[in-house]
Amino acid sequence: MRRFQVVVSTTVNVDGHVLAVSDNMFVHNNSKHGRRARRLDPSEGTPSYLEHAATPCIKAISPSEGWTTGGATVIIIGDNFFDGLQVIFGTMLVWSELITPHAIRVQTPPRHIPGVVEVTLSYKSKQFCKGTPGRFIYTALNEPTIDYGFQRLQKVIPRHPGDPERLPKEVILKRAADLVEALYGMPHNNQEIILKRAADIAEALYSVPRNHNQLPALANTSVHAGMMGVNSFSGQLAVNVSEASQATNQGFTRNSSSVSPHGYVPSTTPQQTNYNSVTTSMNGYGNAGMSNLGGSPTFLNGSAANSPYATISGMIVPPM
Repeated sequence: MRRFQVVVSTTVNVDGHVLAVSDNMFVHNNSKHGRRARRLDPSEGTPSYLEHAATPCIKAISPSEGWTTGGATVIIIGDNFFDGLQVIFGTMLVWSELITPHAIRVQTPPRHIPGVVEVTLSYKSKQFCKGTPGRFIYTALNEPTIDYGFQRLQKVIPRHPGDPERLPKEVILKRAADLVEALYGMPHNNQEIILKRAADIAEALYSVPRNHNQLPALANTSVHAGMMGVNSFSGQLAVNVSEASQATNQGFTRNSSSVSPHGYVPSTTPQQTNYNSVTTSMNGYGNAGMSNLGGSPTFLNGSAANSPYATISGMIVPPM
């Protein structure tokens, strides 16, 4: 706050003859005085700066999507904005605040259904940007539709240089299918299955942090294929410790690589004693009991032609 006086003098400097001096005036610059909402009066007519200036236009909206509950702060970016210009979401007039001639801050109104609404500008019942309006996307909090699945996928699928902001659904679906096939190698023909599974897989891969020892290295495809083989026969490979001990007492040991539940081989070689711990760990897919196997490079992930266990997996005695 500053104090001023108005002086009337016959000269430029106040050192000379002074005709009159005003009382002290207190002048302050408070930014809150410019924030009062201005009521539009149609009788005032269109201001001169609007008649001769360029038409306001919207170039972008950031962010361009939000929840149907509304209340989100959105910045309208464009050109030739002025004080008193209003923003319309669909058919609803919203409160707006002029930041610069190129930016307006607004709050999104609520909407009962998700979808896309057109954003236009208005001043004294005169509407702008109807030919090229901005677009805002409303998204429901829990929307189990295909469109919501595509929105989830678009945020996590791999992006390529030169991609537009919103990819076509065909491109999103193709990249998601490529991701699923690369991980599991099982393409599906059902569009909804691809959409749901790909969204879950992509979110799990890109959104959830995990340690390096929580998942096997997917780059080693032979290990992954071997583990898929073990999973597919989980019911036949599950052997209790008691069953393994009973078979050992009778002179036989259950062969864990045999599909037949009666596959026994004579326990005369020293390698077969290590399979008692292998069978107990395959029921839970653990690898704690496999430490007795040593560093065999061909177990579950390679050819068994040169493995010392190749003869064991091939010897199956028919049921008694």
